[in-house]
Amino acid sequence: MKKVNFAISIGSNVTSIYKAGVGVVLSDRSVVVTGLKGKREVALYVGNDALTSGVDYRRVIEDGHMDFSLAYLMLEKYLEKVEINKKDGVLFLVPLEDMNLSNEYKNLAYSLGVNNVEVLPSILATAYGFEIENFRKSFLLVDIGVNTEIAVINNARIVAGATVYNGGTNIDNRIMDYIYQEKGIEISSELAEKIKNEIATLLPNDHRNITVNGFIKDTTEYATVNVTSEEIFGIIVEEYNAISSAILQIISTCSTEVNQDIKKHGVYLCGASSKIVGIEKFFKAKLDLNTFRYRPESVTMIGAGQILDDPNELTRVCLENAIQ
Repeated sequence: MKKVNFAISIGSNVTSIYKAGVGVVLSDRSVVVTGLKGKREVALYVGNDALTSGVDYRRVIEDGHMDFSLAYLMLEKYLEKVEINKKDGVLFLVPLEDMNLSNEYKNLAYSLGVNNVEVLPSILATAYGFEIENFRKSFLLVDIGVNTEIAVINNARIVAGATVYNGGTNIDNRIMDYIYQEKGIEISSELAEKIKNEIATLLPNDHRNITVNGFIKDTTEYATVNVTSEEIFGIIVEEYNAISSAILQIISTCSTEVNQDIKKHGVYLCGASSKIVGIEKFFKAKLDLNTFRYRPESVTMIGAGQILDDPNELTRVCLENAIQ
């Protein structure tokens, strides 16, 4: 395998690029403002520049699906910023379900002038970021972000896993719908995310609240409403119940030996939505697993750096996890 020295993760919210020996060289939003240059569509603004441009922007990933045409326009700008050239190689970190789109990711890189490209499930990089000492044992990783990635990993190989559409985005959408239906106020997804981050809880006796502004239903007038933890508690519990059920279903397919390892090591937990209040107690009750460990959102890119630093390990994990 030729040298691969950049790792790229295109997330629903954020795109990150890691350069071997340097660290994260870009972290920006996965959005684009497009326009026409002659008859050709081009990116006018990308990332935070697109968000603040005052022009309607488009998301590269919408409802869990990648728009590779938009991804090309966005990455064209981002690769220019980090100065990737034809001599460089790229490792794409993708959701488990996107491994069947490996050829599309490779063609995306080729169209951008990068000829050396590999594709790997991002959850594997997450495992390296946790600095697991004995990869020959089995470990359960759960990354709760926009969606939820669940994987059982043994010897740098995914034994079982899935992408589950429960997590941050679904919670945000349900909070928006609740406030619209019950309080008659229309709020943005960004405000719904703020509500989730500030008052969402898995503890029944949590009594926090937040005041928010939004458009009164079917008007252009603003109103202020109060939202409490108790009001959205049912939404939060339902989402994490669904995640718990998915975890149990995945580990039920594993051998007794693998489950013994998982029981010993517990859950390696990360992702923005894993920071919710009460998650340790909730998962302990639902999964009967004793150990919970948390790393920040950067854990995946930290792991990507570790893989890039060892070309032999990169070759091994790519071969072990290639789609047959």
